[in-house]
Amino acid sequence: MKKIRLFANRDRVTRTRIVYIALTAGTVLIAFLLVLLNRWIFSLSESRLYDDPEYEAVSIISADSIGAPLSLDTRVTLFTQCERQGDERAVMPGELGKDQITERIGELWRDTLNVHAPGGKLKTGETVESVLRKSSYTATLRDFYHDETGAKLALWCVQAYYTADSGRVYCLSAQYDSRTGEVYSLSCALYENVRAGQAQDALVPFLTANGYSDTLAEQTILRSAQEEYTGTLTLPDGLTVLITYVSNEQYEIRFG
Repeated sequence: MKKIRLFANRDRVTRTRIVYIALTAGTVLIAFLLVLLNRWIFSLSESRLYDDPEYEAVSIISADSIGAPLSLDTRVTLFTQCERQGDERAVMPGELGKDQITERIGELWRDTLNVHAPGGKLKTGETVESVLRKSSYTATLRDFYHDETGAKLALWCVQAYYTADSGRVYCLSAQYDSRTGEVYSLSCALYENVRAGQAQDALVPFLTANGYSDTLAEQTILRSAQEEYTGTLTLPDGLTVLITYVSNEQYEIRFG
C-alpha cells in the first residue's frame, strides 16, 4: 500500500513538472510568434510607404550643407526682426572667436577713420595711426530673438573707441554675424570730423567689409534736411543698405 502511494506521489510530481515545462515552452513559442507577426506588419507598412506614388525621394548629394549658415538675405531678414537681446554667452564651435572679431573691428575702425581724415589727420589734429594706437576694443556675443517665431540670430556686438585729449570719446560700434563675419550695422560718432557731403564715402568701409565693391556707394540715393542726410542703396543682390548721417555728430549704417 505504501508503495502504491509513493508511486502516485511521484507520478503527480512528474505530471506537475510536465505541465510547467509545457507552459514555459508555450509562452516562449507565443512570444516568438508575436515577434514574427510584428516584423511582418512592420515590413508590410514599410513596403506601402516606399511604394506609395505620393512618396517623394530625396537624395542628399553632400552633407556639407547641413548646418551651414543661412543665406545672407535670410539672415538680414532675421536681423531686422529679432529685437529681444539675450545675455552674453560663450563662443560655440563654428563661431568666430573674440580675437578674430576684434581684428575685424580694428580694420573697420581704421578704414572709417581714413574716410574722415584727409591726409591722415582728423580735423582735431590727431593722426589715424595715433588714434589706432590708443584705441580700446570691447566685444560681446549675444543671441537676439524673435519672440513670435522663436527664431534667433547670434551677433557679436563690438566697439572700438578712443578718448581724445579734450575728453571726448570717438567710437565705432558694429554688429557682426557670429559665424560668417558680415557687418549688419554700424554707428560712428566722430563729431566735428563727420563733415557734410561725406555720406556716400562713409558707406565705403561698410560695403568693403561685406565683400561689395566700394563704387556702389556712388549709387546711394540721398535726401538732405539741413545738416542731416538719409540715404538708401540697393545692392546687386537685392539687399538694401540704409544710412542716417548727421554732420558734426554721428551716423548709422545698416542693412534694412
